[in-house]
Amino acid sequence: MITALCMNPSFDRTLEVDRLVPGELNRVRASRQDVGGKGINVAVVAKRLGLEARVVGCGGLEGAAAISAMLDGEGIRHALLPIPGRVRTNLKIVSLDGSSVTELNEPGAALAASQLELLTAICRENAAGSDWMVLTGSLPPGCPAGAYRALMEALDTPCILDASGAALRQGLTARPFLIKPNLREAEAALGRPIASADDARAAAEEFLRLGAQHVILSMGGQGAIYTGEGIALFAPALPVEVRSTVGAGDAMLGGVLKGMQEERDMALAFRYGIAAGAASVMTSGTQLIVPADFARLLEQVKVLPL
Repeated sequence: MITALCMNPSFDRTLEVDRLVPGELNRVRASRQDVGGKGINVAVVAKRLGLEARVVGCGGLEGAAAISAMLDGEGIRHALLPIPGRVRTNLKIVSLDGSSVTELNEPGAALAASQLELLTAICRENAAGSDWMVLTGSLPPGCPAGAYRALMEALDTPCILDASGAALRQGLTARPFLIKPNLREAEAALGRPIASADDARAAAEEFLRLGAQHVILSMGGQGAIYTGEGIALFAPALPVEVRSTVGAGDAMLGGVLKGMQEERDMALAFRYGIAAGAASVMTSGTQLIVPADFARLLEQVKVLPL
């Protein structure tokens, strides 16, 4: 069982244009809306890959029913704390020529200190019966940067942290089992550019020194690096048709969780994450993953020692 925390769910509206030209008229070729939020995405991918998954979190009263209905449709149990306000809408504008994906994300409903206490109690209750607790995504307005750190310190369950900025930096002190930053997040957290494979390995090893037990550093089309338990591995990106990169990191994490259950070995689970991330970019909008794509791609993953 995995439990994923989603403190800032969203409606993800994806618009496809031939090529986004700022300041000009852009005609939409296709559009779709999905329920999102990184914790929800991770749980959906894990569930589609055969894991038992649960979502806990909070969300604005306006729109919360649609979030619950979507999770019911995926067969995912959930405990969401309703808070005043509305569920945010995130807009993704995808250029069909592959030149860009532009994201406009709303902040979401504010979370008061008293509500954070209630949410912490919900997390404790649900994490107690879980193998892994996943803490991921942006923190809602009003939530302190150290919220993830405090939650990890309050739980006895191994925690996976996928956050950015101050939430990542402070969360490292709670020694999460795994972190999964992308290049931009790693550069921001460490305050320096990452321009080569050697830079990426050095960054991952620094995250280990700062408190993480395992690190997967995703580099988009350049592949990904895993470090932990005295080893360092590199996996090249798989050659697939990229339709949308939105949610690929969440899918990668869901794949890693599947691999951890199947293999009980992080180095082997890394392969599952690569396959799941690649399967995700093959789908439009934020549809996340088709299990048959994942199974086919898993056989193609190559992992090399660094």
